[in-house]
Amino acid sequence: MAGWVRCSQGRLIYTRMTRAPFMTWANTQRGRAALGAVAREIRFAFFGKERAARRRLWRGLVAATCAEPIAALIRAEAQAYLGRLSQLVYAEGLPRSGVNLHRLVVVPRVLVNGAAYRSISMRMGAQPALASLEGGEPLREFLFLALIREMHAAVARAGPSPQRPLAAGADWISVGLNSAFVWRVPLNAPAWAGHHYVLELTREPVTRALRKAVAERISSFEASLLSLSKLERYEIVRRASIVPD
Repeated sequence: MAGWVRCSQGRLIYTRMTRAPFMTWANTQRGRAALGAVAREIRFAFFGKERAARRRLWRGLVAATCAEPIAALIRAEAQAYLGRLSQLVYAEGLPRSGVNLHRLVVVPRVLVNGAAYRSISMRMGAQPALASLEGGEPLREFLFLALIREMHAAVARAGPSPQRPLAAGADWISVGLNSAFVWRVPLNAPAWAGHHYVLELTREPVTRALRKAVAERISSFEASLLSLSKLERYEIVRRASIVPD
């Protein structure tokens, strides 16, 4: 099934919303509560109030996200998603190593997605068409989280590797992705497990020997990260999340 975001020539491109994620959300506790609030305002619906409410929310969401400037913001966020890695690589305490005069940094996915969520919720949430969206905060939250999930899914489908890297901002590329490693207990937040392997680009060329060395170092990282305790994993994410004054 096609996603909302695709990867083309190493970059993420937003295409369009598909209904399946919305239908999944509609069956969650928050989704059913939002639908129920709308359904109570409907006097009569031939095929049922809940079905009518679901149709109204979906159509309203599609209309809002297809209109400018929201559509432009979504496209911009998709393009910026991997670019945030080039800023996060400098965060304090992240696992890193030198590989043939290139830096290789492990960036937990929770840092990338957290930065993306803050940007999306601030920029898009301020748009009147979304601020007044029927379905309220639960539907906006669904949209923001679904966009992030779809961007990550596009990266996962592309499968970044030393042989097929993805652009990650100025002078950095994503050369590996782990989608399962648990960095923290999610509690009331999305799990956002996994991490990116981000390689620095320098004046030194990316040769076959470098790609081989990077692949070997990634394998070494995958083994060593498993030895981290839950407390050590949490502390890495905590320190990396601190924004300098």
